Amino acid sequence: MSAQAQMLPLLDQLMGTARDGDETRQRVKFTDDRVCKSHLLDCCPHDILAGTRMDLGECTKIHDLALRADYEIASKERDLFFELDVSFI
Repeated sequence: MSAQAQMLPLLDQLMGTARDGDETRQRVKFTDDRVCKSHLLDCCPHDILAGTRMDLGECTKIHDLALRADYEIASKERDLFFELDVSFI
């Protein structure tokens, strides 16, 4: 794997999906119902409990670090109330 290919996921994680100014690159938005809201808040129980006796298995929703970066950028501008959605899971 080239150094450039290794850096692309890190750039997505830090700067989000629109880091190159290309909005068509990312088809799924962080507000989509298929995206794990808990993952966006870095508290998905599937990730937290992995490898323990309470392991829940793989999460069926999308986990993408670039979407988490998009959420963090958007949450600085306005409150999205994802914390309330996650508390009922």
